[in-house]
Amino acid sequence: MNCCYNPYFHKVTALTAGADSVEMTITNPTNISNLDYFELVLCVNPDTVVTGEPLPFTININGTAVPLVNKYALPINTNRLQPRKRYFGAYVEGATAADSYVILWNTPDCAQFAA
Repeated sequence: MNCCYNPYFHKVTALTAGADSVEMTITNPTNISNLDYFELVLCVNPDTVVTGEPLPFTININGTAVPLVNKYALPINTNRLQPRKRYFGAYVEGATAADSYVILWNTPDCAQFAA
């Protein structure tokens, strides 16, 4: 076993733009349990996938696309995350698969993007 292995570290290896969201493909997307710690790093720049208006992110966890939300439970759009920056959060499993989500605690607030 690798001494540096971290099962909570997930790299985004691909982004797929849909009509109403952008789905992240991450390393190690299976066997993620409720309230598991989550470290996320984008290895793909969202600007190369989304050319129009920003879209909300989803992540495929355990075979289900779940939304990515910030600490205020608001959807995180493609203009809010930067490549090669580590984001920290948790996977929260709802009563049904549709109620599950990944929450990130250190995403920038809207005020940080104001001109």
